[in-house]
Amino acid sequence: MINAADAIRIIVNSVCSLGSVTTALDRSLGMVLAEDIVSEDDVPPFDNAAMDGYAVRTDNIREVPVILSVVEEIAAGFTATRSLQPGEAMSIMTGAKIVQGCDAVVQLEWTESLDDGQVKILRTISAGHNIRRAGTDIAKGVKVFTKGQALRPQEIGVLASLGRRFVEVYRSPSVAILTTGSEVVELHQQLSEGKIRNSNAHVLAALVKKIGAEPRYLGIAKDDRHDLTSKITEGLKEDVLITSGGISVGKYDLVLEVFRELGVDIKFWKINIRPGMPLLFGLYETKPVFGLPGNPVSTMVTFLQFVQPALLRLMGHTSDRQVGIRARLEEEIIKKDGKRHYVRGIVESRDGSLVVHTTGPQVSNILTSLSKANCLIIIPEEREIVRAGEEVEIELL
Repeated sequence: MINAADAIRIIVNSVCSLGSVTTALDRSLGMVLAEDIVSEDDVPPFDNAAMDGYAVRTDNIREVPVILSVVEEIAAGFTATRSLQPGEAMSIMTGAKIVQGCDAVVQLEWTESLDDGQVKILRTISAGHNIRRAGTDIAKGVKVFTKGQALRPQEIGVLASLGRRFVEVYRSPSVAILTTGSEVVELHQQLSEGKIRNSNAHVLAALVKKIGAEPRYLGIAKDDRHDLTSKITEGLKEDVLITSGGISVGKYDLVLEVFRELGVDIKFWKINIRPGMPLLFGLYETKPVFGLPGNPVSTMVTFLQFVQPALLRLMGHTSDRQVGIRARLEEEIIKKDGKRHYVRGIVESRDGSLVVHTTGPQVSNILTSLSKANCLIIIPEEREIVRAGEEVEIELL
């Protein structure tokens, strides 16, 4: 049995990013750039007004109040028909291109509109006031994003401002999901005595989708060697295979044997953690294969800790771990098993600091404890007692 740190190291060192593809910008959310992005234009492309007001020449308003003739209106998306002359002002809207001869914009609040097409300027301003210069956001020729940048909504907005309709990104992996167990039934089936509904497949599919990968559901494999072999063989056609259940040491836990028979190179089986000890990781050729425990909480926790880093690495992410967050524990936690514990918790801000407490019973089949949780409290292997008031590491959910 290996520890969690060694398991993660083995996993991330066993996988690398998939090949790149070109995709439409509006389909790239959550993907990772496989190219550097260099701006071909200034953003903004021209000097423009930062506020609604009047385009002026500052040498005309050194002494205020002063009255100027309003000779034109410049709406956003339009340009002035002539340059601005001494003694003149032009009404200008936010975002409109600055007219030649103008060196500042007086906001409306500092003006008074008069009859006969005139405006009274009430305050003096300096040159450049309320003018956004071309290229102040992005200058032409600048490297805006580097290969490996994950695309969030804000990066997509920047790419749109550069006119990028298509981008080169790392391909998202297809992830086969297989639930095992003769006791498991689909949601549309009658829940007869001794049966349970297939929640794990839906949790795993949602987790896979959340990070931008593509789940492929294979159904349920009964505790039968032929059925398992058939469905696992199908799953090995995808980039990644995840099974849940059938990975422990019981009479009907056949997943490990079937993996070996099909040529999966088992890198480890069992991790010194709670929940989720009977976890398997292997490679089929170069494809990651995970056998997760069947208890619902164990399934989700082991996915987050061990499967998610592998998927992110396949997708081109260079960082796959959260920045460590610490919070003050509000209750004592005792453990004597020498395992690394992932305790379901609720963190909140109180009096300017983070405090955390558990969701209650930590039995690995109580899925509602994860629904109540917004974090995992991490208790290292060597700690037996963590007292109330101590700081602990947490991972947000």
